[in-house]
Amino acid sequence: IYPIKGLIISGPGPTKEEFVNDNYLEYRLQDMIISTIDASYAGSEGIREAFDKSADILSNFRLVEEKQIVEKLFKQINSNSGLGVYGLNEIINYIKNNVVDTIIITDTISLYRIESKCNRCNDIQEKIVERTKVIPIKTELENSPCLSCKSLDIEVSEQDIVDYLSLLGTKVGTKLEVISGVTEHGSMISNLGNIGAILRYNPNFTK
Repeated sequence: IYPIKGLIISGPGPTKEEFVNDNYLEYRLQDMIISTIDASYAGSEGIREAFDKSADILSNFRLVEEKQIVEKLFKQINSNSGLGVYGLNEIINYIKNNVVDTIIITDTISLYRIESKCNRCNDIQEKIVERTKVIPIKTELENSPCLSCKSLDIEVSEQDIVDYLSLLGTKVGTKLEVISGVTEHGSMISNLGNIGAILRYNPNFTK
């Protein structure tokens, strides 16, 4: 039912080792075991204890996962396959055209999408700006007439760029991976402008 990425087996005593070593799990799940943890309790107390003790394991597991994601992107970029791209505006257009399989974005990106909508003619203008410029840009748009009908009945809203990309991607089945921008592989994405994407196919390919 769920896309399982890894399993941690926890419990008191030697039962957990017997459970793992005697292959009680279906073989595909067996291969997903990433660690076993000693717990002092069973039941709900044991589950809470397992969560507490799993923090470092899960953190390291995610780092490995992020490394694989970034390496996959750069493999496509360096091979000139046309499946690895970067550049925010280009990626947004690809998402809207249902071309993007996976978006990779760092958690250090500080961009917001500002939307200005005219309540008279429904014309929409948008800008993507740094966090520090959100308030002055919103103020400017709120006091500017609609470019289409010159109405001053303008509604302005803001949205974090990660939330915006997530909503866009959800509509077309695109995955969004937010990775740490301070790790070695995160800095590689930072050098691309904090965002990259792996495409489903090369939109520029012609036979």
